[in-house]
Amino acid sequence: MTWTNRLRLFGGILGVLLVVAVLTLIFNQRQTKATSLTATVSADTYDVGAAYGGTVIKQYVKEGDVVAKGDKLFTISSVPLQQDLSNGLDLQSSDAYDVNKKTGTLTYKATVAGQITDLKAKLGNSLGTGAPFAQIAVVDSQYVDAKFLLSPRDYERIEKGAVVDIVLPNNQIITGTVTTIEVATEQGKALTEVRVDSDALATEDLANVNQPGTPVTATVKLRDDGPLSGVSDMVFDFLRQIGLK
Repeated sequence: MTWTNRLRLFGGILGVLLVVAVLTLIFNQRQTKATSLTATVSADTYDVGAAYGGTVIKQYVKEGDVVAKGDKLFTISSVPLQQDLSNGLDLQSSDAYDVNKKTGTLTYKATVAGQITDLKAKLGNSLGTGAPFAQIAVVDSQYVDAKFLLSPRDYERIEKGAVVDIVLPNNQIITGTVTTIEVATEQGKALTEVRVDSDALATEDLANVNQPGTPVTATVKLRDDGPLSGVSDMVFDFLRQIGLK
């Protein structure tokens, strides 16, 4: 065998080994990721009301409005409040409501800045004491609520602090981390619900795709226990840095 043929043979073997190595790394990397069944943008919420029920006689906001802390939301004429005041109750105004002792009314206010959701306190409605009259989605508190259906082995490898890639409706990809994990068993698999926090969700340039209820896709990185874990992470981190992944 000539040296030329030997070099060709050596090059062919090296090429095959390189292809096998790359495919092995790709396979190993895919085994360390899980894609969500469902995922939506959510936000922390604040419940409004429930001190006294009654009839809504003034409505200052509608569902979807954005409010600042201290803004008026609605005024309720409350018979229970009127009775308590006549019995000597000295109810004082607070950050949550203003009390009009002469008329027996409460004007509820926003105690946080955010967007009005689930508004039950609409003009003319009668509201009972106990249930929230509205909710406020707190400004800049967006996160992703994602559900995954995992095998027992994969569930054991999902951890708080794990990196999550979030694909938005405009195909932009941002990164977050797992902060809470809840699980229920469904047909022998772990139906896992995770909260994913990402500072990027609250940026102004995402205002059209970061509202609560927006559907997204979340891919979480599972803990890699395989023999190639360090190697594959290093290779894919390098490809990401040079813009090839």
